Amino acid sequence: MSRTRLLLLICIGALVAFALYCAALINWIQDYSAGMYDRNYTRLMLETGAILIYTYLGIRFFNRNLRSFL
Repeated sequence: MSRTRLLLLICIGALVAFALYCAALINWIQDYSAGMYDRNYTRLMLETGAILIYTYLGIRFFNRNLRSFL
């Protein structure tokens, strides 16, 4: 696969992943504002942990893979 196609696929994948991340973050903010986590502490920990792990992995991916293309 050529370098240009690989870069294009990585960019598209990153945009899709970012859109899903934004949707999850918006959902978390709406649930927090509605008080959904007041009743279910376990759900708060799981969803917050998932968003934090996803953020960490995204930053790690960027640092390892995309810097070689820039």
